[in-house]
Amino acid sequence: MTTLKSAPQRSYSETDHDTWRRLVARQLALVKDLAPPMYWEGFERLQLDQQRLPVQDVMSERLNKLVGWQLSNAQDEYLKPVDWFIHLRERHFPVTDYIRIPEDIEFTPLPDLFHEYFGHLAWMTLPRYLNIVDRITRKYLAASEEERPLVANFWWFTTEFGLIREDGKVRPFGAGILSSPGEFQYSMAHTELHQPFTVERAMHGTAKPYAFHDEYYVIDGFDQLEAVTADW
Repeated sequence: MTTLKSAPQRSYSETDHDTWRRLVARQLALVKDLAPPMYWEGFERLQLDQQRLPVQDVMSERLNKLVGWQLSNAQDEYLKPVDWFIHLRERHFPVTDYIRIPEDIEFTPLPDLFHEYFGHLAWMTLPRYLNIVDRITRKYLAASEEERPLVANFWWFTTEFGLIREDGKVRPFGAGILSSPGEFQYSMAHTELHQPFTVERAMHGTAKPYAFHDEYYVIDGFDQLEAVTADW
């Protein structure tokens, strides 16, 4: 694994730190009774500062000590899928250093660092979850050009916008739901949009990066996700 040198982190205003504090407090209150136990296990391991914006180098070193991964620069935009999965192959998780403006606190069209640190990184401290990340990454990079969009969709509708059923409850699973006050509430309220998860459905769903989704696929426990990716 290549050791990364991160770009200098931007300076944050007190307004930025206040946006972070508000987002963390709001989202913790929303998901506290519904996020899966695995998420909370990872959240405790991550030791996220709830008052001040994270320092990328510090968090990268923490992740490296926990599971051998590092953080890399996502350049404040959606990476192309092939670039994304190349980062993951190298055990580099891409993050931005952009925090949404206060007016976009409910929903931001671009993935900001709150999405990544609150939504993704708790999961990324868990070896069991990282096995799934490795499997999807291998599947994507080994796929043909025609198959790659299907594998990218699978990632999108599981790790980004998937739901999961545990202990008889439908719970947020994907980072895009866990980190979005607006989409969390929307996806939980609109149960008519919940569909049973299958590989076929996840691969052919319609991703909507800039709006709420028309369907959410409910994984039947983490064991199901492990089972369907076992030979990847």
